[in-house]
Amino acid sequence: MAIGQKLEEARNRKGISLREATESTKIRGDYLSAFESGNFDINLPEVYLRGFVRLYARFLDLDQEAVLADLDLELGNVKNKSSRISLGSITGGDSEADQTSSSITSKKITANQVVDFKKIILIISSILIVGVISLLLIIDWSDEKMNEEGLIENEAKNSINEVLLDGTANSSLNKIDDKDGDDAFKLRLFATGPIELLIIDDLGQGAPLDFKDLEKGWIYDLKIEGSFRCHCSSLENLRFTINDGKQKKIDGVGAGNFSWQPQ
Repeated sequence: MAIGQKLEEARNRKGISLREATESTKIRGDYLSAFESGNFDINLPEVYLRGFVRLYARFLDLDQEAVLADLDLELGNVKNKSSRISLGSITGGDSEADQTSSSITSKKITANQVVDFKKIILIISSILIVGVISLLLIIDWSDEKMNEEGLIENEAKNSINEVLLDGTANSSLNKIDDKDGDDAFKLRLFATGPIELLIIDDLGQGAPLDFKDLEKGWIYDLKIEGSFRCHCSSLENLRFTINDGKQKKIDGVGAGNFSWQPQ
């Protein structure tokens, strides 16, 4: 079933209109209508498109990941995975060796030729054994490296979560260059509760930033050129400061949009 048909049938099952869905999700009605029609060519950045489709799927009690997978198919982003080499090729090699051996035997080759053939087989076997041992060592080293990096990442995350949300945070977080122009501001974002999706747009000065599944205690610094806007799935759990000033609370509950510009 096409993604648009899934969305439309899910909305009809809930017994709500497009207008009611728009009011609940804060997503424009023409966007929702286009989604249900299977039209995703609506001149919208892909990060916004994916975020809106995810929110709409959640509102309709659909499997969000499955809906996003369908969206990828619609956008043509799914690529065929390269097939793995089958172990049968090794078996085929043995079969060819047997056939070669049989052929040599049938031609009554000399004893010296048989010895040379055995040496070749022994050398190939030795190379394969060394290769397998090297691969196992590399895999073991990679696992240890990943575990070490995981511990470092967890320690960094715990350190961030220990920062008090009082408008002052560790200055090493995404430090803004003091040499930036007069029109640049340092925007610091805080999560006082879980946030499923947060999209930040510097109003054309850079590509939108997409954050997912944020936990309480999350902090992020970035430079903005004059103003910014965002879409947040839980406005009540988002706070921000400008140039380390007073922490500001955003009015609203649930999913919605917010913009800021200097006075």
